[in-house]
Amino acid sequence: MLLWCVLQRERVRMIESGLDATDVGESADSIARDDCVRCPLPNDSPPFDLLTTDLQRTLRIGECPLAGSIEDRVRFESLLSELSSKFINLAADEVDSQIEAALRRVVEVLGIDRSGFGEVSADGSQLIVTHSWQLPDVPPAPTLDLHLMLPAYSAMIRQGKVVRVPDDLPADATAEREYCRQVGLKFNLTIPLVAMGSVVGGIGFSSFRGQEPLPDEFVPRLRLLGDIFTNALARKRADEALRQQKHLIDESQSQLRRLAAKLLNAQEQERRRIAREMHDDWTQRLAVLGIEISKLEAHLSASAPIARLFESIRNELVSLSEDVHGLSRQLHPAILDDLGLVEALRSECASFSRREEIAVHYEPDDLPQPISAEAALCVYRVAQESLRNIAKHSGSSDAWVLVRANGPELMLQIKDRGAGFDSRTCHTGPGLGLSSMAERVNLVRGILTITSKPGEGTLVDVRVPLSESVTG
Repeated sequence: MLLWCVLQRERVRMIESGLDATDVGESADSIARDDCVRCPLPNDSPPFDLLTTDLQRTLRIGECPLAGSIEDRVRFESLLSELSSKFINLAADEVDSQIEAALRRVVEVLGIDRSGFGEVSADGSQLIVTHSWQLPDVPPAPTLDLHLMLPAYSAMIRQGKVVRVPDDLPADATAEREYCRQVGLKFNLTIPLVAMGSVVGGIGFSSFRGQEPLPDEFVPRLRLLGDIFTNALARKRADEALRQQKHLIDESQSQLRRLAAKLLNAQEQERRRIAREMHDDWTQRLAVLGIEISKLEAHLSASAPIARLFESIRNELVSLSEDVHGLSRQLHPAILDDLGLVEALRSECASFSRREEIAVHYEPDDLPQPISAEAALCVYRVAQESLRNIAKHSGSSDAWVLVRANGPELMLQIKDRGAGFDSRTCHTGPGLGLSSMAERVNLVRGILTITSKPGEGTLVDVRVPLSESVTG
């Protein structure tokens, strides 16, 4: 005669397969009629969901021998559900510690002694334990290359086989049997983990105190646990790779900014050298030529035909001298060093207005002193470039330049009512003007905003800190 626990096992199996309470009851009655002792569960008990606490309680009250194993299964299923939820959005820096904690929980719930998780190397040649947890006095999982240490066992895992040690070991697995003897391993279940048709790792469960092997029905659930760990580690590596790429991009951008700073500084130094040479040498030589022409004119009669030629040459020399002086100022505004930003911008606006015949409405405000040389030069150069763009592209007959202190910032605004442009594509053209402006402002830790629409003019807004800037 079959023991009555057979009936209970069949009842639990059918509940797990999804049959409703009526089908389970009829099947149970059929089994009971076939010479099986009736289960102590009352016939009028309410329908049970799969492995509910109510079922556990009823089995416990009925003194069913399956009550303990069902409770263990419920704890294990609850643990899987908890871990699955926890690892979904786990931060990358928490993955390793949480895998260790999860392995500890698995050891406690399954009543085993050690649990480990390993991964196959990128070239597929190695199986290495990366995470493990064991009870006190239990030897830790080997962290060396298992292919060298336990070749037969490692080969079976990499072939995708579920391995039970010692039962599934081949006859020639001498290294594996010697390892079991040395560490006292009584049982081990290792489940390979597969992704996209390839074995990527394995998860193992070991006993050293002679516990019974884990049942076969646990294998799919334990594989799910390994997949949770694998996915979490894959996300961690992807996150680390993304961070590394971001670090490399940031470092490249930093190097480009340093290079741009050096280039702009070198450009300013070269401009200063050329401007000084033009002012100290070229204008002086032109002045000497003008004096010599004047001396020659003094020896000629005003009515002499050649007198008009000399007068024309003298006028051209004066004009050329003024142009050289203006170009020298464009290259390096000495007035910026001598009289400050407000007067330097005033002079630039006046010179631009005369040269381009565009009315510039200059609105300066009292600025605190001192302003760092870097900030002043940045604002001056942006104003220069903005006015140049107005003359070249806008078609406007007026321009407005405003400079003032705005709290801890130095503010510059240049606007016109000209043609405007699509500010979303302003950096896609071949010109370097706007990019150069942006880089200059960035080097003094400022903010450049360009607002423009076709037919509605352009506003250039610059905000730079009044404090000393660092461009290195």
